[in-house]
Amino acid sequence: MMKKTAIIIFIKNPDLGRVKKRLAKTLGDEKALDIYKEMLEHTQAITKALSVDKYLFYDRVKDMRDSWPNDIYNKELQTSPYMSTRISNAFKKIFAKGYEHVVIIGSDCLELDERMIRLAFRQLEHFDTVVGPTRDGGFYLFGMNVFNSELFKVHSWGTPALASDIIKVIHNLRRSCFMLSELSGVVTADDLNDNIKQLVK
Repeated sequence: MMKKTAIIIFIKNPDLGRVKKRLAKTLGDEKALDIYKEMLEHTQAITKALSVDKYLFYDRVKDMRDSWPNDIYNKELQTSPYMSTRISNAFKKIFAKGYEHVVIIGSDCLELDERMIRLAFRQLEHFDTVVGPTRDGGFYLFGMNVFNSELFKVHSWGTPALASDIIKVIHNLRRSCFMLSELSGVVTADDLNDNIKQLVK
């Protein structure tokens, strides 16, 4: 019997002055918003055809009239002011619905594609967790087949040690982990060099 699978997608409501603030310091709020909208389009493009249930978690308000089709994406709201708790709460909510394999992604990695997401779900058939690390020490994808709150109690959120610390916890819990390829996220203007140069012309 096939496992019940779901993907969680964390996004920010695309409001002027609220998104990609480090980009905005260099490029201005309007250009930062344009870039973020391109990133949202990319994220939708690589997830809409996945044969898993899709849960879109907004950071401010659920938008039932935006470009994310309501018949494809179940729309939810992130809770808690802290990212670690937001992610933990989202996983907990989705696992409570009876899902057995759950993956989370954000919208900051333009190198991520549909193939890699499918690979993550396949590896959850053999491993307890899947981690997709970013070159700055965070992660662009995280998946697991059993909810465990211990994985979200590390103190290195927002630091270059996040991915390595989470992997240490996974190993300390004697859980298995499959590592995806290291990719780059888009945080500052420097990150645009290999991602979306055309958007800043």
